[in-house]
Amino acid sequence: MAVPFIDLSRLVQRVRAGVLPAWTECFDRCEFVGGPRVGALEKKLAAALSVPRAVTCANGTDALLIGLQALGVKRGSKVALPNLTFWATFEAVVQLGATPVLIDVDPDDLQMSLAELKSAHDAHRFDFAMLVHLYGWASRDLREIRAFCKERAIGLLEDGAQCFGVEAFGEPVLSKATVATLSFYPAKVIGGAMDGGAITLQSEAHEKYVRSICNHGRSDHYSYAHVGWNSRMGGIQAAFLSAMVDLAPEIVETRRAAAVWYRERLSAIKGVKVYGPPAGVSENGYLNVFTVEGKRGQEIVDALKKAGVGAARTYPEPMDAQPPAKGAAILHGDLVHSRRICENVVNLPLFFGIREDEREEALAALRAAL
Repeated sequence: MAVPFIDLSRLVQRVRAGVLPAWTECFDRCEFVGGPRVGALEKKLAAALSVPRAVTCANGTDALLIGLQALGVKRGSKVALPNLTFWATFEAVVQLGATPVLIDVDPDDLQMSLAELKSAHDAHRFDFAMLVHLYGWASRDLREIRAFCKERAIGLLEDGAQCFGVEAFGEPVLSKATVATLSFYPAKVIGGAMDGGAITLQSEAHEKYVRSICNHGRSDHYSYAHVGWNSRMGGIQAAFLSAMVDLAPEIVETRRAAAVWYRERLSAIKGVKVYGPPAGVSENGYLNVFTVEGKRGQEIVDALKKAGVGAARTYPEPMDAQPPAKGAAILHGDLVHSRRICENVVNLPLFFGIREDEREEALAALRAAL
């Protein structure tokens, strides 16, 4: 592609010089699982996100599983989640033997609808919910969703896989989340050198439980308090992520600027609807998101790829359309907004280091496609 959808090499080159000596030290010390760099990274993450506690794990999916368990999700539980999300969100609920309750999204900010959450609770009486901070921003109703869940004693997990650097109503978006999760998959705003994840927590009791669950449920050496998982990070990944977190303000600033650049120009094109953060929320520039009136998203993406522009569609299908979801989930309402955005969504290239001439080329290809 003349303009790739994502080019990780530009960011990797920025941290390479500092990371290679750190990796050498990790090899010399055999710091492969756990170790001091992991602990240092957890403190750095907590400070960057304005949370009291952060525990690293092997990947973002494990973070979801373990975070749900920390809230008390078990076999037979019902867990509400948006119908528009990545499969791992749904998958984690089912893997714990719980039942997903699929809820539609708000048609404007594309986050889980507060009104649908309330009506779904009246209908299905779930005890847990997952709020996904999708596309690199957050819900305009974030405070109201948290308040509703607290009032109804609904355990709320916030999936922050796409929201590192997002600010909501004057503070980092996860700062008040009871339990939240992060993914460090390399393509994320803050990505690792391999899969990685973390769980953020407010309480000491939750932290103690999560640390045990991440390490086989261990209470002491060869003593176990829980049936847990093998989900740990090592020094090699921690060293890379530490450098990325140090660079996070610049990463977010430049990605945010590129997202705004796209939004301003796309908004001027007839028939194009551009999505972005609601008032009070500052995005992190994770994704450019738009639809074109009268055209399916795949039509646009095919034309852009033919022109050498690596466009994508995040996400092309909602949860209820996935074959394993049939019979495994409760569908609340008509889910019309999540289904419609999945059918029509398009994403133009947006990544750290993308040049203005590349954005101009992507925009020109879109105009030609229309």
